[in-house]
Amino acid sequence: MTGPVPLRLERIEQVAVIGGGSVLDDEFARQLGDLCASLDDDVRVVVLNPEPATWLGFQADVSPGDPFAAFAELAQPTIAVLTGAVRGGGLELALCADIRVAASSAPIGFDPLAGEFPRAGGLQRLTRALGRSRATQLVMLERELDPQTALDWGLVNDIDDNPLGAAMRFAASIAERGPIAARYAKDAIAQGLDMPLAQALHYETELTILLQDTADRAEGVEAFVSKREPQFSGR
Repeated sequence: MTGPVPLRLERIEQVAVIGGGSVLDDEFARQLGDLCASLDDDVRVVVLNPEPATWLGFQADVSPGDPFAAFAELAQPTIAVLTGAVRGGGLELALCADIRVAASSAPIGFDPLAGEFPRAGGLQRLTRALGRSRATQLVMLERELDPQTALDWGLVNDIDDNPLGAAMRFAASIAERGPIAARYAKDAIAQGLDMPLAQALHYETELTILLQDTADRAEGVEAFVSKREPQFSGR
């Protein structure tokens, strides 16, 4: 009998693609954490593209808490490729990504509330993604969203017949930008959600000041003046 497919890491220039992984469980979470820890600063974007069966993972098969924290807390922008239907623990994993691209025929929802409920960070991340009202509706009414509704609600960022192709186009576009600026922008958005507005604005200003002393900032200015494409080094 064939066992679960292990996760694997592929580098395509400055984009890291995490694929494989057919069973969503604690071993999947461990492998994902190890791969995330192995990434270096040359990686500018991370694309998560596991086997379609992964997105159907049961909530009960993953330990409670935040098992996908290593992926959620990556400094690099992240993109999840939803190649099939997304349920339960699969949705909790997808919510850890900054950008989600879904197949045009992939319904999305949580498992029915019975002896379990989303317990791997899904409730908190869903509320931050959709707001309290829609998050409550999706969870309490066990509603399954079609891809277009998921897009309209902001649960996914794009739908495409070829979600991996669309995700890689997003990744290539992000990778062309200043990597330090992209990481700081991600950090400002994530941290600012949990801060009062005045504190979040102050934090954003602090990151902007740090950015002024980077070689990438100087390169961006020089490229603009010279009317050429910038060549960012990540320094």
